[in-house]
Formats: sequence, structure tokens, C-alpha cells
Amino acid sequence: MSKNYFEIIRAGINSTFQDIGRNNLYHIGVPFSGAMDNRNYLLANKLAGNNDNYPVIEFAYQGPHLKYYGDKLNIAITGDVTFKIKKGDNSIDGQCYQTFILENNDELDIISTNRSVYGYLAISGKFDLKYQWSSCSINTKAKIGSNKGEKISDNQRIRLKEINIYFENKKLNYINTKIENIRVIKGTNFNYFSEEGKKNLF
Repeated sequence: MSKNYFEIIRAGINSTFQDIGRNNLYHIGVPFSGAMDNRNYLLANKLAGNNDNYPVIEFAYQGPHLKYYGDKLNIAITGDVTFKIKKGDNSIDGQCYQTFILENNDELDIISTNRSVYGYLAISGKFDLKYQWSSCSINTKAKIGSNKGEKISDNQRIRLKEINIYFENKKLNYINTKIENIRVIKGTNFNYFSEEGKKNLF
């Protein structure tokens, strides 16, 4: 059994394990599962040095507060998220879209998402999870996926199956780049909207 694990101090509002998901199973009554924000899911894994289908912790509005025990571990958080890393008596304000190192007894407090609903926590390695239909993604309504199909809960321990020796400091700078123009193509129902509604859209 791995000596590396997280202890959940506070689970957050809707914290689950997700990966790329499972599909093409509707014919046997299994709904689609997987990360809600595929872009930020993929970016979190890329920053942590993982391949595209490693599991992450997806959270909504308020994320988990975790305490880490074990060997050095790289993490990355994506989305518009406020979080802090506590190292002994020191507290560091986290920045999204860059990597941080967690060491034994460090705490990670994911306080809230801001202008987005979902955020993602990726680690440089793998959580020790059970898979169903080649995916660990949790669907709480269908009660399928890892963690017995349930959200992460307070006082739970999340064990790590492996840690990648990966401590390259990465930061994505283009995420907050100002977008000057967005192209909009009028759909077939465009005329259904009021003139005021069209004006507000543009």
C-alpha cells in the first residue's frame, strides 16, 4: 500500500474524481461521464506532466481542503480558482495554470472558484482508484465510477498509486490574454430574438 496520500479536511461542495470519461454505453443504460470542462481538465494534466487521461479532482464553487503526507509531489490547478498552500507557519497564495510542489504535512486549501463553476486539481502521478468501463469518472446520479460513485467526503483518505518524478516549474501565461474579437455566426433562429436581446449579445 502506498505511503503517499491526502487526508480530506473539508471535502467541498461537489468534489469528484474525473477523467476523459466513458461514452458509447447508452445502449446498456450507462450515461456519459467525464470532466465538465474538458479544456481545463486537459491543461491541468499537461501542467502536471501526465498523459491526457489521468484522473483529476474536479470541484465546483468550493473545493476541498487537503493535507498531504508523503514524498514530494507536483500539483497544478486550472480554472479561475482561489487557493492557498500552507507550509508549516507559512501560507502561499496559489496561482492557477502553474505548478507547485507539495511536501509532507503541507496543506492545500481550495477556497473557491470565481468566474467559473468548475476547477481541476491534477497531481504528477495517479490516484489509487477503481475503474469501471475503462474510466474512473464518478457519476453521482448513476452511482458509478470510483469512490463507489460518491463525492469525496470529509475525513476520507485518498491514496496515490504512483508519483512521477517531475519537478519542472511550468506556468501558462496566455490563459488571461485579452480577446479583442469574437466571431459570431447568426443561426437559423436568430430572428426569434428581440432587437434589444441582439444588441445586448453583441
